[in-house]
Amino acid sequence: MSKVFITGGTGYVGSRLMNEVIKEGKEAVVLTRSAEKARELEAKGVEAIVGDLLSDGVWQDAARQAEYIIHLAAPPTWGKKVTKKVATTFSKGHYEMTVRLLDHVNPAIIKKIVYVAGTSFYGDTGSKVPRDSHYISEPKGWGPYIAESVHVLDRYLKSGLPIVTAFPAQIYGPDSWMPQLYIQPLYERKPVYSLKGYEPYFSPIHVEDTARACLYLTEHGVAGERYILCDNMPMTSKAFKRLIEQELQVTGRVRVIPRWLCQLILGPVLTEYATAHTYFTNKELKEIGFQFRYPTAVEGVPGVVREWTANQTQAEG
Repeated sequence: MSKVFITGGTGYVGSRLMNEVIKEGKEAVVLTRSAEKARELEAKGVEAIVGDLLSDGVWQDAARQAEYIIHLAAPPTWGKKVTKKVATTFSKGHYEMTVRLLDHVNPAIIKKIVYVAGTSFYGDTGSKVPRDSHYISEPKGWGPYIAESVHVLDRYLKSGLPIVTAFPAQIYGPDSWMPQLYIQPLYERKPVYSLKGYEPYFSPIHVEDTARACLYLTEHGVAGERYILCDNMPMTSKAFKRLIEQELQVTGRVRVIPRWLCQLILGPVLTEYATAHTYFTNKELKEIGFQFRYPTAVEGVPGVVREWTANQTQAEG
């Protein structure tokens, strides 16, 4: 059986990806920075390598021997105020990770590389027409800081590497931005914050479907193509919040804050991303046969809320 080499395999999406790999009876080699997480993977029967793409190590041999690669790893930023300095440092690391990984791939062995980027690369879509992967605009938020990495893929495609690029939109789940911004404050009867004058559309996708789509693309994705990963129903943050309120059986309070205050707290990068429409279609993903476990947030949000509240109750007990 062919093995899948996964970078970032213990992160937010990666941990779900590993569950899907195990469910499908596939084998994987996972690169992680954490020795503790490596031991947890090995206890599940998954081969793990402790290392970092930014440093030489055993991962280089694993990359050379891989028939399939899913690249999820990125420099850590979660929890930080994202200033332009932080974002620029992230960008340099992101690009270096990209080229170091691809430089160690063996063209004679590799069958498919799934490179995971993000829809911030496409910038503001507007709210009138759902956009696909051919849409061209100015990158927003994190977009300018991953653009160089996305563009360099063309060089490797021309050299013969079979790269498929995935662009996940807003990935929601029980340990994502969703509890921090919505579930926890609603659960604790605290206000949810909203930006004054902005109600952009966004395109959600459940974290499990994100992981499943990445794995699906290893077999069904077309080299050189780009795929937007989002579900069937773009919505506003207000509509998304309402789904959470229904599951928690609460009516939340909203505190509206001006853009300048958001920028002071979160930094300019995340503020810009929060004000842009990310209104996408998943038609290219569905055209190659992918079927969603959670076609819309209506199906996906209740289970996420239940999982989070169960974990919360367990922690409190």
